[in-house]
Amino acid sequence: MSEYRLEDPRVKFLLVLSILFILVTAITWSPPLPQLTTEVRLGFHTTDLYGQAPMSPHQIYPSVFTGAGVRVAVVDSGIDYLHPDLRDNIECMISFVVFQNGHPLIWCPTINGTLAQAEVYEYIVFGSTGQYAWRDENGHGTHVAGIIAGKGIASGGKYRGIAPDVKLWVVKVFNRYGVTSEETLVNALMYLAQFDIDIVNLSLGAENASSSLKHAVDILVNSGKIVVAAAGNNGQMPLTVTYPARYDNVIAVGAVMRDGKPAPFSSMGGPGMTKPDIATFGVAVVSTFPTYNVYLSPAKIDNYYGVLSGTSMACAVASGMLALWVEVVGRQEVRDPNFIRSHSIYMNPFGVKTYSAGWGLLLPP
Repeated sequence: MSEYRLEDPRVKFLLVLSILFILVTAITWSPPLPQLTTEVRLGFHTTDLYGQAPMSPHQIYPSVFTGAGVRVAVVDSGIDYLHPDLRDNIECMISFVVFQNGHPLIWCPTINGTLAQAEVYEYIVFGSTGQYAWRDENGHGTHVAGIIAGKGIASGGKYRGIAPDVKLWVVKVFNRYGVTSEETLVNALMYLAQFDIDIVNLSLGAENASSSLKHAVDILVNSGKIVVAAAGNNGQMPLTVTYPARYDNVIAVGAVMRDGKPAPFSSMGGPGMTKPDIATFGVAVVSTFPTYNVYLSPAKIDNYYGVLSGTSMACAVASGMLALWVEVVGRQEVRDPNFIRSHSIYMNPFGVKTYSAGWGLLLPP
């Protein structure tokens, strides 16, 4: 008769399965939230390249700095956390799609185990809830994260992000189709306020104003975070910047072409709306993309990269460059409302804010 001891690999395997089973029984998928007046969507615009040659952010904005030690939260559709360009950057993953005992489901590699173990656990959770906790089923979150922090490993360094040494906090709030409720987004932002995070990237937008969203953004900013949001993809039409980019304490980012001209899809401000605040490269952007099938279908470079255009991409570029500046001068200085004005190139000869590009093109250190 076989004898089983604690150090026996078979026993260890059974113990792990037993622990996972116990954990999964405590996992619950939150029921669909009631439809609210404010629906929030990802800022994804189009796979159209507008005649531009696909390029990575680092090819446009090279810098000797890497964002080392800076924490950036990407509030989005999740991430392909095993992607070779991103896996070493992930500090924590937080799900507002799957909950444990009423709390967001969290996995931090230094606390919970490796990302490979996270994948095993997530499949078990999926079997119980029918929902993936952190996996990017849309593609948008992985692309945005790569613009900010991609290491370019799968491309031999060619398709690097802006700040490849930042610590990523991945916050999943959007479903496969790039839609979430206002309540989910508000809860996520208020939750993030308690952590020591430098920058919060919001490549997303809602058409309508919301007191609860404004309150959540205020709490986030008052906790010391730099909040960066996409201006929106409503075209070069006045007064079309979306929320939360419209709020005064949020850095609103418009998109420009390679020659610095406003991208055709980038939303504008107008009389009484001095937004966006800055503009960055946002057309035909090469960045990381999930290595498995997802909802979006961009132009693929290979199995690891895709090309997208939108203010979502421009927003991520801005977050990456601000991470570089935080590394160089510290978060407090970058939070100064005059910082971006003094570190941007004006888009007109008069040195005033414009309705398409704000104070102009943000520069890296």
